[in-house]
Amino acid sequence: MTLPGFDDYYTPNEGLQEKATKELIDSYVQGRPLNPSAVYICKTMINIARNFDALNAKGRDTSRVMAQLLSWYQELENKSPAAKELDPALTALLAEAKA
Repeated sequence: MTLPGFDDYYTPNEGLQEKATKELIDSYVQGRPLNPSAVYICKTMINIARNFDALNAKGRDTSRVMAQLLSWYQELENKSPAAKELDPALTALLAEAKA
């Protein structure tokens, strides 16, 4: 599945970190509306993950890149928090009230 606006970001030659980042993004955004700012953060995370894979393949230090990736993920959580689930008893009560 490709998220809307991410067509150019899904390529067959992905490194391990890029794949993991895309899987994280896919699972994170399920059921959440993404505003343009959150989409920007997701695309930035994919680019950072590609950079991580390139540096890792060359045997270079990846700690700063990983710190950036974590920072952007935390920013995504702030931009697009999970919807709060209603208590099952309250949900039942609301359903009863509608009936």
